Amino acid sequence: MNSEICGDANNHTNKANETGIQDDDSYGGSGKVQILMSTYNGEEFIREQLDSILGQSYPDVDILIRDDGSTDDTFVILKEYEELHQNIHAYQGANLGVNRSFFELLSESNPKASYIGFCDQDDCWLPEKIEAAVRQLERMEGPALYCGAKTLVNENLEPLGSQQNPHVTPGFGNAVIESICSGCTLLMNRKLAEIIKGRLPEDVIHHDWWCYMAAAYLGSIYFDETSYIYYRQHKGNEVGASGSAIGMIRAKARDLKKRHGDLKKQLLDFKRFYHGVPEKDSLVDAILEAEKFPERLKILFDRRWYRQSGLDNWVVRGLFLFNRML
Repeated sequence: MNSEICGDANNHTNKANETGIQDDDSYGGSGKVQILMSTYNGEEFIREQLDSILGQSYPDVDILIRDDGSTDDTFVILKEYEELHQNIHAYQGANLGVNRSFFELLSESNPKASYIGFCDQDDCWLPEKIEAAVRQLERMEGPALYCGAKTLVNENLEPLGSQQNPHVTPGFGNAVIESICSGCTLLMNRKLAEIIKGRLPEDVIHHDWWCYMAAAYLGSIYFDETSYIYYRQHKGNEVGASGSAIGMIRAKARDLKKRHGDLKKQLLDFKRFYHGVPEKDSLVDAILEAEKFPERLKILFDRRWYRQSGLDNWVVRGLFLFNRML
């Protein structure tokens, strides 16, 4: 592991101090954090990821890992770590896919943990990552979710030239049509975790998107524009990102083609589990009704929903016009 890149990270420490994270070894936090990790054939990078979680500045962290039917030595490595560290617990199950695997983990999560987070198998967390999230969530009331920016790196943890860390505006109008919440950056408080645990769908586009929608519907979201994670890009990524504009457009085009029809299914599921806030319910209905005229034209001029990019807004409105979004 390149510990100098992931462990030292002086530039990121400086940014952390600017946002109120102090070099205070006495900080005790406000409760246990449980990190949920789903693994699948991740033997190449899993040790680096686990080491970076074990090296967190936050003092009270448990790690619950579900191996999603790996055929390599991932689970062997997990059991080695479990024997060495009392705060790591790993088990293996049938191959369910990333979304259902994370939902099972959430259903099995510790009800006494104050905060619940998700974790990929191949990234590297900076030491202040969990502490930064907890400090922010301590300031938030009701169901609350923290997520944030990522630093894109190659297989050797070397930052890529272009980064996707723009200013974003969270909200339900965004959550119904786009997710800005990457699961690897996510931490939610107990109130939100318990609500989501009781309303788990069979399948969704992305598990973290579902959490973003729930938080935006019921509570509050904080997006941290400071990155505390090295988000590794490699050929084995289940879900990845690209640093270039062309790469982002291509990735979005592939995702739209692959997932055509899934937005409708996700919103129908969401409507079944979450209702009772009239202005938000009406927005979900308006999007679902956009399959037909004249509602399809109405949705083009509906300013309640938005994507973070101005160009994306125009592109998606065009896709609605040609009935390619639902």
